[in-house]
Amino acid sequence: MYKGFSSSLLGFGGRLLKDDVPLALENDYEGININIVDEYANDSDPLKIKDLLLKSNLKPGGFGLPVDFRNAEEKYEEDLAKLPDYCKYAKEIGMDRCITWIFPSHDTLDYKANYKLHKDRLTRVAKTLEEYGIRFGLEFVGPPRERKGKKYEFIHNLDTLMELLNDIGTSNMGILLDAYHWDMAGQTSDDFKKIPGNKWVIMAHINDAPLGIPVEEQKDLVRDLPGATGVIRIAEFFKGLGSLDYDGPVYVEPFSDPLKAMNFPDAVKTAKAAMDKVWPK
Repeated sequence: MYKGFSSSLLGFGGRLLKDDVPLALENDYEGININIVDEYANDSDPLKIKDLLLKSNLKPGGFGLPVDFRNAEEKYEEDLAKLPDYCKYAKEIGMDRCITWIFPSHDTLDYKANYKLHKDRLTRVAKTLEEYGIRFGLEFVGPPRERKGKKYEFIHNLDTLMELLNDIGTSNMGILLDAYHWDMAGQTSDDFKKIPGNKWVIMAHINDAPLGIPVEEQKDLVRDLPGATGVIRIAEFFKGLGSLDYDGPVYVEPFSDPLKAMNFPDAVKTAKAAMDKVWPK
């Protein structure tokens, strides 16, 4: 596994790769996440991006799925029709990892209906990505609070996510593993044994959780830098990734207001220091 840099995951969206690469190099990152929608819209030349990464010795760490599969059918079909263009763009750069997340509840669709929607829509997405040699990682959202008060619960742990991955059944399916969601869902070190191997892990996120808040009250979008509080079992999480021989990017995703209040270079330096502190020796 290697240390990945992502300005958007640190809370600074809308930045382009050319502006982020110098900071990634300055802070000794090994790979970088690419906002494919913004780069594509900016007419950034994918071959120039590939060349920049090669010259900078940075791995292309992946991109977020540019398809809204959760809402209106019309929007989904519109986005799906554009996906091959994004895939070609990603392939020219050399990116082969794409990720998205699964909301853990729904106000109108029961589990069975919501499962069918996800299976049908994400299977079509997965098949398109597969045609271009792009792996596809799904993330479960673990905090119980994110299901509280909702009419219908949905996928929110490893077992239910693995069922969906197996039902989709394409060769490129896998998991985005997030340390916060792993803990909030009550997963243990033994649960890593349920993951068949390193090809099943597409990406990893690390972070921490606020002190003094019961698991049942932890909020998804209120977290901290990895190692800041010790609430999240980060060493155990890394040990699990190591047991799978995970070889992909690890990103800091802290959802931290104090971090976002910093100027960007200082935020990058602070996040990297937190990552270095918890990184396995």
